[in-house]
Amino acid sequence: LVLQMSILAYVYHYVVNPDIGSVQDQYHHFRLNVFDSEGTFRDDLWAAYEGRTNLCQIAMWNRPFYYAVLFCWTLVMLIEIRKSEELIRHILRVPLVDQPARMLITRGGDRYVIGFTRGTRFLIMTCVAIPKLSISIILLWLGCEWLSATIEFESLVMNTVAMAFIVSIDEILFEAILPQHQRDDVANIDLVLPTHKKSDAKYWERKQRKSFRQSAAYMLAAGLFIVAYAEYFQDVLPTNIHIVRDHCQTLLDQTQQPFCNGWTWYLRGNPAARECFGFRKTPVRAFNVSARKLSAKSLAPPHVQMSTHLRRGAP
Repeated sequence: LVLQMSILAYVYHYVVNPDIGSVQDQYHHFRLNVFDSEGTFRDDLWAAYEGRTNLCQIAMWNRPFYYAVLFCWTLVMLIEIRKSEELIRHILRVPLVDQPARMLITRGGDRYVIGFTRGTRFLIMTCVAIPKLSISIILLWLGCEWLSATIEFESLVMNTVAMAFIVSIDEILFEAILPQHQRDDVANIDLVLPTHKKSDAKYWERKQRKSFRQSAAYMLAAGLFIVAYAEYFQDVLPTNIHIVRDHCQTLLDQTQQPFCNGWTWYLRGNPAARECFGFRKTPVRAFNVSARKLSAKSLAPPHVQMSTHLRRGAP
């Protein structure tokens, strides 16, 4: 947890903030050069604006793609948030015991946690469960900020993968540092929670419906969060960047699209490839050999020239 918090601080100061400043500076330059003094977008200034290619790499103007990436990142963090929330609920459901010796029992080689003392529950909640949930929420926000400040479309996907790496740091440390028998001991410890009998069909039916309602509530909360963040809470760029949507789409269609669709070459044969990747249409002018003929003496190496000179009887 300490390593995760440290990396979060470094990511915020040395990665997220510089990228936000860079994209804001680029947008500020765009506003100064493409809008007139009354704040009206000028098509003629846009046509002459040299930074339009870089501006059109900002993903926020493409709202469907921007929303899709934010949704994917939110789903990644939703997994961690649900795990942390489930851990908190399970810890709170474990009964309290008055002595530490009564917290564990061993049966068949496996150990079970049947209770917590008040001090143990407090330490687990404050040092593990609540910090883990807080890190997930903070990382969700930082990830959305970083993705909003991403300048290139391809970097948008790569940044999502990079942020997900921070989530798995605790698991990486667990697998890399702890010995195998310690990992086995942790894996064999189970929490014994009070529950109903398996024959109580109504209880399990209610529990199943409750699980579906929880999943639906999480998905609804994720959708509301994405809309609220993208339209109201994000402080990277103004939401009116969508005014360049049509202009950027036209620019990308003209400059960054393949001019040949090669998947049909196998159906149409080699002539289709020649149409895309043709040869020089004007004939290459042949050199006049007689006019540009070089003497053997000028082309021959020095030792050959010397031997030829001696054969001709030169002193």
